[in-house]
Amino acid sequence: MIRDSYGRPLKSLRISVTSKCNFDCVYCHQEGIEKSRSEMTAEEIERIVRLSAAHGVKKVKITGGEPLLRHDIEEIIERIAGVEGIIEVSMTTNAALLTKKAEGLRAAGLRRVNISLDTLDPAVFKEITQGGRLETVIEGVKSAVEYGLEPVKLNMVVMRNLNTDKIKEMIAFASENRAILQLIGLMENEYSDEFFKEYSCDLDRIVAELEEEANEVLIRKFMQNRTRYILDEGEVEVVFPMHNTEFCANCTRIRVTADGKFKPCLMRTDNYVDFLDAMRSGASDVELEKLFLEAVSRREPYFKKRVDISEAEAADVKNEGSV
Repeated sequence: MIRDSYGRPLKSLRISVTSKCNFDCVYCHQEGIEKSRSEMTAEEIERIVRLSAAHGVKKVKITGGEPLLRHDIEEIIERIAGVEGIIEVSMTTNAALLTKKAEGLRAAGLRRVNISLDTLDPAVFKEITQGGRLETVIEGVKSAVEYGLEPVKLNMVVMRNLNTDKIKEMIAFASENRAILQLIGLMENEYSDEFFKEYSCDLDRIVAELEEEANEVLIRKFMQNRTRYILDEGEVEVVFPMHNTEFCANCTRIRVTADGKFKPCLMRTDNYVDFLDAMRSGASDVELEKLFLEAVSRREPYFKKRVDISEAEAADVKNEGSV
């Protein structure tokens, strides 16, 4: 398994297959990627996954924009799932189009989904997504469970005065639909600065309540030490905003933009490595591998001045199973 110069293993790719989306969520950070009309083909995506898998990458998460807007999304999934060494293909989606596609995606090799769902109130949902219809997402959640895209995780971005008083309701809904609720801290970014100032909230109070009620608390080591709370009502994970040393010190992924660039860090836009132009100009696998290795060499903790990975921690990373 390949490691960066900070000892962090590279276990997964997070591939944006499009920057288009049928929602326009007010808090969206667009994976830290500028919108682009250019998109990789299914064959090009497969090639870059194959190259990465040769260096130990085992998991791929498909993101967007909204991945289900790609007419060839099933082909993309099937190609990735067929790459030797890849043990899991997952997807982040708003699920508005999932009802008609869930069965085909599962057959193509998709194993699980993360579904964005911040509220069960249709009016608030419409406000957050700027026009989305809640019922289509609810149907998508049920379809994901029906066709075995499990564990289904519901991504709930926690926003003050919008949904903080509905967490219990969301836990119950997730449990009823065999899903895991992920509470996600609102991330500050250039696309939603004013929204962040108005709606960001401290997760500490929520975490304290979960800890008090939990029957069991699990730590997902080297998944940013993410905490999972096992409650009578269901399971809840808490994902703190990415502006912290835990996120950086335990990052095991690299992003790929829809227009064919390696993005070594979510928080930076100045260290991309473009491989699509080279690929379309006839670059050999050896030449593309050099670009991949260059991207890995550019991986460094965004908050590196406050990050210290000891030898013991590095040994734990080495022995840690895939997450």
